[in-house]
Amino acid sequence: MLALQALGQELAVLSEKQFKKIEFPEDKLREALEFFRSIPSKRHEARRRQMQFIGKVIRGIESESLQVQLDAIKNTDDQEKRMHHQAEQWRDRLLEDPKKVTSFLNEFSTDAQRLNQLIRAAKKARELGKDKGEARSLYRALYKAIAH
Repeated sequence: MLALQALGQELAVLSEKQFKKIEFPEDKLREALEFFRSIPSKRHEARRRQMQFIGKVIRGIESESLQVQLDAIKNTDDQEKRMHHQAEQWRDRLLEDPKKVTSFLNEFSTDAQRLNQLIRAAKKARELGKDKGEARSLYRALYKAIAH
């Protein structure tokens, strides 16, 4: 019973984007979770009672599919974080030594000419201390190449 309540708690604290991805086997559970999410965090007793109700609803349905979906969302989020970190690291490496672009291009496929332009612009902006989004543009290009 506590494990089912914990599952309900995990579902309740998902971001809106993640919550919309979940396919609920029963509308009653979705509605109960949406109601829980609408209760202000100051209302501890109301949230506790609603969470107990969510646990009761989960007991009446097949919860394995929910757990599988939740695990998939967590795995996707972890993978996305790794790609963001990788793009940040590559951006820093390329700004330190633009000649490392060859090793990036060996690992990922992207437009080499555009990438070199972004590196030059970001490096120049950094040297002048007037970065108006050049480093961010480089990051976006790197992330896009890594994600594909």
